[in-house]
Amino acid sequence: MSSVDKIINALAELEHDIETLSTKVQEMKKRILTNSDNEISKLKEKIIEIAKNESEKIIADAKKEAEEKSQKILKDAESNLSKLKENTKLTFEKSVKLVVDSVLNKSETKS
Repeated sequence: MSSVDKIINALAELEHDIETLSTKVQEMKKRILTNSDNEISKLKEKIIEIAKNESEKIIADAKKEAEEKSQKILKDAESNLSKLKENTKLTFEKSVKLVVDSVLNKSETKS
């Protein structure tokens, strides 16, 4: 075999090796892309779960705060209602007394 034939054979083998490597690289690229897509999906699911848990916590905290505020408002309203009833009772008694006194005074002046 001549040196030219040896070089041609070596180049043919090199070309074959390059094609084999190129095929392997393409397969590796596909596997990497698939793995990347899978990891992205997993991370997306984790992020959604974290966001869901965080939003549930925020909602629970807001609900608790709203309930506490509503209880305070209810307590204040009950206190104000009691004061209003007491003031109404006091005012009513004073009003009745004034009316009675007025009526009695007018009847005394007419007599």
